Parts: sequence; structure tokens; C-alpha cells
Amino acid sequence: MLALSAPGSVLADSVDGIFPTADEVGGEVFPQGLKAGDVFPTDWDIYDDHGKKTNVSKLIKGKRTVLAFFISAVPVSVDELKKLEKVHNGSSKTQLLFVNTDLVGTGLLGGNRVEETAHTVRVIQREEKLKNPMFVAPNDALDPAGLSNKLGFRGLPTVYVVDAKGRVENVYVGPQNWSETNI
Repeated sequence: MLALSAPGSVLADSVDGIFPTADEVGGEVFPQGLKAGDVFPTDWDIYDDHGKKTNVSKLIKGKRTVLAFFISAVPVSVDELKKLEKVHNGSSKTQLLFVNTDLVGTGLLGGNRVEETAHTVRVIQREEKLKNPMFVAPNDALDPAGLSNKLGFRGLPTVYVVDAKGRVENVYVGPQNWSETNI
């Protein structure tokens, strides 16, 4: 027999166990997200591959940048980094940055989640022979102020091409057939 319960809160996040409401995430359950022409926000936390906090604005200011957001636990997401790096091939016109948005490792058991994730990205970088800088950007998709809600991404990998003035040129979600013309 199937038992139905009365409507109520759905348990979800790690803080209070409740999904955010549409009002809490800007009036939409899934914000539209950034699109070409939008200013790319830089008011979010990012850490280098050793867990040291850095500044997004300083990383991208005055430089055309491809920011590839990925999740380390999903092979297709990591594979996209290799594809991007192969096409980018050290272009001096554009910098390529890889940003891991999941927090992993023993940090889930109470350790320092950023440091553990930084260790994970170093392992990925070594094992996949990636040369471009890798970063950690903590994200709680269920938090209205979380990175995925700020940028509006719903799938990983998500790649943003940002011009030297800080405006989004293009947004790519999911695996792509990369070429020099789209990065």
C-alpha cells in the first residue's frame, strides 16, 4: 500500500534540511543564469589548488578568460577539461581556468573540505596531465546564495567565456565539440 503524507517541507540541504523557495532564489526555482553580454560576477569564494583563498576579480581582470566549472566525481566533467586544454593549447590571447565546484574527500567527515578538495584537484591535474590552473569554488546548490544560483548553472561542466572587460561572451553547458572558434 502506498502511503501519502500531507504537503510540507521536503528535506534537502545540509544546513536546515529544507529546499529554498522560489522567492529565496530570486523568484525562480532555477534562475535563468548568465548569458552573453552579462557582467560576470566575481563576488564569490575561490581557492587555489592548495586551498589558499584568492580573488576571482584579480584572476580575470583585463584578461579574456575561459572558466570551466566541473565536478570531480563525474568522469565526463573531468574529460571536458582535457578536451578544452587540447584545443586551448596555451593560447596567449585567452587564459583557461578550471574550477571544481563540489566539496569532496574526508572533509565530508568533518575535515577541512576546501583543503581536501584542493588535494583532489591536484590529483586530477597530475593523473590527467592537465597544465592549466585549477581552483576550488565551494557550492551549495540548495543555498539561494550558492554559486550555482549566483551564476545560474544547473549542469556540470558549465563553461563561461568572459571577455577582458568582464562580460560574458558565451556559456556552454555539458560536453561540447570544442574548437578554436568557440573558445
